[in-house]
Amino acid sequence: MLLNKMTRAVQTQNYRVNFVSQNKNDYVTTFEYTHLGAAKKEDINAYLLYLEGPAKEIILHNSITSYFQPDSPSFSITSPRIVEAFPDVIYNDFSKLTDIYDFILLGKTRTANHSVQLVRIIAKEKDRYSYVIWIDDDTCLPMRIDLLDQNNEIISQLKVVLLDKNFDKKKIADYINSRTYPILLAIDKQNDVLDEWQLAWLPKGFKEIAAYNVNFYNSDIATKLFSDGVFSFTVNVSSEATKQSNQFIQQGGRSIFSTNIANKNIIIIGNLPLVTVERIAQNIVEKTAETSR
Repeated sequence: MLLNKMTRAVQTQNYRVNFVSQNKNDYVTTFEYTHLGAAKKEDINAYLLYLEGPAKEIILHNSITSYFQPDSPSFSITSPRIVEAFPDVIYNDFSKLTDIYDFILLGKTRTANHSVQLVRIIAKEKDRYSYVIWIDDDTCLPMRIDLLDQNNEIISQLKVVLLDKNFDKKKIADYINSRTYPILLAIDKQNDVLDEWQLAWLPKGFKEIAAYNVNFYNSDIATKLFSDGVFSFTVNVSSEATKQSNQFIQQGGRSIFSTNIANKNIIIIGNLPLVTVERIAQNIVEKTAETSR
């Protein structure tokens, strides 16, 4: 399958791309992403540079992603890839998703002076977005990724404007290996706060992927991550209840919902339509309350 070839190419090839990223009704952001591929995920190195504003850098090294931010403290997290580069949809075994999604070849065109094939990914259920991915004929790398809403309007787009396969690989490897990296954020297994509630409804195909605690800027946040392989969302719980509840924010393809349940602040963040995020939030159930019924 062409999409699986793309996934292998993204992870195993060496390449440097300049790309622009834009959410609907938002400013364009430009990046340079350099990737040193490997057969094993733990051997992959990568470097993402923001090309506008403060010179923010994100480096993947030894399965740890480090964020160097001139205007705020730097930090590191355990992560096998830089999520600010390509979205989740790129990293999949698409043969395992045929029960949830349809994959449609749309034909060939050109972008950034490259011949590409277009593939559309459409969920069988109507509770999530869809993608159109433009895949380079020669390298199988994604050259453009459009996120479409239920009205087929582009709400988020990543577009490669320059692909370089002949960059100085030793120079970037030396730079990555010579850096001094910030301390790793403390991430623990889930604690009792996450055992107090559960999701009574999930969109088809979504599963709990991880549950952990993070101490971020002296705030303890308990997190559960759910994904269907293409889209994902997190449910984040802290003891700092806010005065306002049931707040919705839409940022391109990202929906953010905040509410208070049992003196806890719960924030759901995911690349899902607001109506889907709202339904997830409405089905957060306290286990003790459910048991007492």
